[in-house]
This record gives sequence, C-alpha cells and structure tokens, in this order.
Amino acid sequence: MSCINDSIRFSVIGAGNGGQAIAGYLGSRGFGVSLYDRNLEKVFALKRQGGIILEGRIQGFGRLNRVTSDLREAVVGTDVVMVATVANAHKELAVRLTPFLEDGQIVVLNPGRTCGAIDFLNGLREAGCAKRVYVAEAQTLVYACRQVEVG
Repeated sequence: MSCINDSIRFSVIGAGNGGQAIAGYLGSRGFGVSLYDRNLEKVFALKRQGGIILEGRIQGFGRLNRVTSDLREAVVGTDVVMVATVANAHKELAVRLTPFLEDGQIVVLNPGRTCGAIDFLNGLREAGCAKRVYVAEAQTLVYACRQVEVG
C-alpha cells in the first residue's frame, strides 16, 4: 500500500546500494524523489527504467521524479537531501553543494558515523555557505540492502 505525499521532496545523492534503496523506498511511498549520481551510465539506466524495483522484505516500484548527474538539478527545490556516499566524500560534497543549498534544507548523511556531520559543516564553512542548513548523520545506512543490478 502506497501513500501519496508530495508535501516533502527528497534529493538522494549517490545511486549505489544505499542511495538506490533510499530513493526506491521513498518513491514507492509516494514522495517526490530526485536521484543524483556522477556515473552517466547509471543515470541513463535509471532514467530508462523510471525508478527502482524493490525486492525482498520491501517489495514494489519506487518512481523517481528526476535522475540526474547535475547536483543543482538534484537539490534545488527539495526539502531533505539524503547523502548516500562514502564518508570521506562528505567535505568535498559539501563544498560542491554550497551554491545549490537553500535555507531550511535538511541534509542527512547515510552513513556519517565518522564525524561526517562535522566534516560536512566544515566544508560548508570553508566554501562560504551562508544558508541555514540542518545537518544530521546516521550511524550506518538506514537500509540493509544489496544492489542486484542498476535499478
């Protein structure tokens, strides 16, 4: 059973195991989801499919509103930015995201267990980000998952 919820819009940064699981689940629950990855082959494959097939404990299809390799396109106009990248990318990603973040956005690092939020905030500060952004981190990925294939 799916609920339609267009009131909260999500951006997921990273389309690996965790990013696809997060984006797929949110899309299957009716949330607006933009998914970013720098790998163009992965972006094109996900665009063709239109979303992510969920198998296992959670089953269904997670529709994606947008799949892109452009950070600006992924983040602008969203409420929550779910970062699903390796922890040592957090600071660099913060610097790259700085021009596109908006006041009031929530950034959640999945995982961020190695002081990722501090690293991310330091990156924002070094990049001169003046936006009021809330940063949180999870101890580990929010889903136990394995990608069988893209999508």
